[in-house]
Amino acid sequence: MIIDIHTHVTDLSHTGERTPVTFENLIARLDDEGIDQAVLLPIVSPETHKFPSLFVPQPDPVSQLREAARYPERIIPFGNVDPRTGGNSAKVDFSWILERFVEMGARGLGEVTANLLSDDPRVVNLFRHCGRWQLPVLIHGTGPGEGLYGLIDDVGSPRLARLLDQVPETLVIGHGPGFWSEISADLRLENKSGYPKGPVVEEGSLQGLLRTYPHLYADISAGSGHNALTRDPAYGIRFIHEFQDKLILGTDVCFGDPAGRMPHLGFLRRLLTEGQITQEIFDKITSGNALRVLRSAAAGNDSAGREGRGLRSVQ
Repeated sequence: MIIDIHTHVTDLSHTGERTPVTFENLIARLDDEGIDQAVLLPIVSPETHKFPSLFVPQPDPVSQLREAARYPERIIPFGNVDPRTGGNSAKVDFSWILERFVEMGARGLGEVTANLLSDDPRVVNLFRHCGRWQLPVLIHGTGPGEGLYGLIDDVGSPRLARLLDQVPETLVIGHGPGFWSEISADLRLENKSGYPKGPVVEEGSLQGLLRTYPHLYADISAGSGHNALTRDPAYGIRFIHEFQDKLILGTDVCFGDPAGRMPHLGFLRRLLTEGQITQEIFDKITSGNALRVLRSAAAGNDSAGREGRGLRSVQ
């Protein structure tokens, strides 16, 4: 089995010049690439929306959850909500909306792309609620800067560490330039939101986070994940071997045309064919780790559903 933990149904072009991702061409791509199932991540934060995405047939999480129910064997739906929703306060009660998401089949939350500090109390509040329902949260990380989207952090990811310290019950799946650029210790602030090149001369903060926090996983999708694993090929293989129980295959395909395809599965298949990773490692990254996260969510949803009716706050 192969699972893609990072897909979208949207139109992220600037003026509609690219082919949008629809449910139909998403399924067609999965078939073509030999992917069995895909996690669908709705987009909600205003920083992430391009204007064309407001006019796709299912522009919001509820519509996507409803449509995903037509493909129960292929699509694993996530819900999503911006941490600023419901009053822009760290005291907002998200329990009722998470309960509704779970009832509609959601297995997690994300991708969280709000342009807030990673340890902002509003972010902590939302993640604590997700932990109560044992919903894994997939995040997009970035550095500081105007016009960016994603949870903001400084070099060394101190804010992500503080977030993880405060939500030990919540499975967090990291993704994005601000997350993956931290693979090397020579990272400079101006490259935190980009795709740094060159050898990994000394390991960065990412490795320490993955070793320290059992509830942190890493989504290898998009240019950020692929760049981190290939910028120093020899080190990338060592990284994959060490963190084989934490890495999860994702693509983050944002366009429905062939040019929008991503190389991640082909990269892993090549490593397997060349004998640089074993079948066991390949299986963990392409399905086993995702299944462990999603099964934990399913068990937690059942428990929260029995115990969480009427839940009004998470302290």
